[in-house]
Amino acid sequence: MEKRKERAVRYFILFLVFMLVCTIVSRGIYAYRMPRVSFGTAESKTLVHKIRASGTVLTKEELPVVTEAGLLVEKVPVVEGQKVAPGDTLLWIEMQDLEKVLGQVDAQIKAEEEKLASQNLNGTTALNRANQDLEDVSNTTAGEVNQANEAHNAAVEARNAFPSEEEYKNNAYKQDAEYQKLFDDSKKKKATKKEKKAFSDYKRSLDARLSEEYVKERQALDDAVSEKANEVNSANEKRNDAIKQAKRAVEDANMGGQAETGKTEQENLIRSLKESREKLETLKQQEGKVVCQIDGYVGRILVHAGERTADTSAMVLSDAAGEKLFVAVLPQEEKAYIAPGDRMSLSFPKNNRQVSGVTVEAVGELEDGSCQVAGRIEDPGIEIGEIGEMELNKNTGRFGCCIPVDALHSDGGSSYVMIVEEQATILGTELIVRKRKVKVQDQDEEYVALEDGELTDEEKFVERSDKEIKDRDRVREEEMP
Repeated sequence: MEKRKERAVRYFILFLVFMLVCTIVSRGIYAYRMPRVSFGTAESKTLVHKIRASGTVLTKEELPVVTEAGLLVEKVPVVEGQKVAPGDTLLWIEMQDLEKVLGQVDAQIKAEEEKLASQNLNGTTALNRANQDLEDVSNTTAGEVNQANEAHNAAVEARNAFPSEEEYKNNAYKQDAEYQKLFDDSKKKKATKKEKKAFSDYKRSLDARLSEEYVKERQALDDAVSEKANEVNSANEKRNDAIKQAKRAVEDANMGGQAETGKTEQENLIRSLKESREKLETLKQQEGKVVCQIDGYVGRILVHAGERTADTSAMVLSDAAGEKLFVAVLPQEEKAYIAPGDRMSLSFPKNNRQVSGVTVEAVGELEDGSCQVAGRIEDPGIEIGEIGEMELNKNTGRFGCCIPVDALHSDGGSSYVMIVEEQATILGTELIVRKRKVKVQDQDEEYVALEDGELTDEEKFVERSDKEIKDRDRVREEEMP
C-alpha cells in the first residue's frame, strides 16, 4: 500500500512538472506571436524644413529673333538653354516653300505695279479691274483666315487635352520603375525607416522635376495657343487691310482716277513688298538659314519644325552679358516656407561648383499654383542655361509636442498615433495599443509637430513595430534595430 501511495505522489509531481512546462511553452509562443514594438514619448523640438529643387540659370535681358512671316520651318537645330555665338544657325527655312513665297511676293508686286499704272485709266475697264481685284483679294484672304482659325482651334484642343498636374505625375509614377520599386519597398509590412525615407526622398525629387517639366510643357501649349491666336489676328488684319485697299481702288476707279494720297499709299505698299522680297532673297542666298547675331543662350523657342513663322519673334535669346538669375519651380505647399531675403545654397554638377549664401530675391506663383523662386548669381564661372540644385533650410519654430515621422500614421485623410496602455488580464498585466487621432501643426524630414495637449509627457506611443498593428492589439516592448 505504501508503495502505491509513493507511486501516485511521484506521478502527480510529474504531471505538475509537465503542466508547468506546457504553461511556460504556451506563454512563450503567445509572447512570440505578439508584435514587437519600441516606445517613445513626445519631445520639444525645433523643426527645420529643408527645401530642395532643380533650377536653371537664366538672364533678365532677352532679345527676339524675327524673320519674315509665313515661312515654313524645316528644322530647329538648337534647344532651349544652348549657348550660341554670332553665325550659328538658329532656324532652317524649307527652301522649296521659300521659293514659293518669293514667287507669290513677285506676283503681288507685279499686280500692285499694274494696279498703280492703271490708276490713270478711267471708265469701265479700270472699274472692272478694281472690282475683280477686290473679289480676288477677298477670296484669297478668306482662305488664309480659315487656315489660321483651324490652326488655332487645333492648338486649343491640344492644350485642353493636356492632363492636370496630378494626372501628369500619376502617369509618370506608373512609368518610373525606380519609383514603383521604392514604393513597394516602403509599403511592405516590415518596411524599414531607411526604405521609407528612400521612397520619400526619391518622390520629393521626382515631384520637383515633374513639376518643372509639367510647367514647361504646359507653357509650350499656352505659347502655341497665343501664337496661333496672334496669327488669326494677323490674318484678319491683313484681310481687312487688303479689302479696305481694294475697296478704295474701286472707289477711285469709279471716280475716274485714284487720288494722289491713294497713289502714295500704293507706292508705299509696293516699296514694302520689295523690301520684304529683298529679305527673302537674302535668306535664299543663305540657303534658308536664320543665323545668330550675338553671344548668348537660347531662351525660348516659339516655332517648331513643320510650323510657319509669324509676324512675331520665332525665338528669344538671352544675352550672355546680362544679369544672371537662378530660377527654380517648387510645389505649391513649399511657398509657405520661403520668402524674399532667405539664403539658399546652390550646386552645379556640370562643373562641380558650389555657391552658398544666394539671396532669394523673388517668390512668385505660376498659373498652376506652383511656386517660382529666383536669386541673383554673381559667380562668373556659372553659365546661363546651366542646371543646378538649390537647398534652403528654414527653421519653422520650436514645438513642445514632437514625435518621429515613423510614429505618425494616416487613415482616410486623418492622422493618428498608436498609444500604449497597460491592461490587467488573466495572464497578468499586458500592453495594448489604442488608436488616437491627432492634429499636425508642422513637419520636417525627421519629426512631426502635433498640437499642444495631443500627448502628455508621460504617455508612450509606438515608434516602430516589426508587424502591422491595429487598435487594441496586444504588443510587447523590445528594442528595435
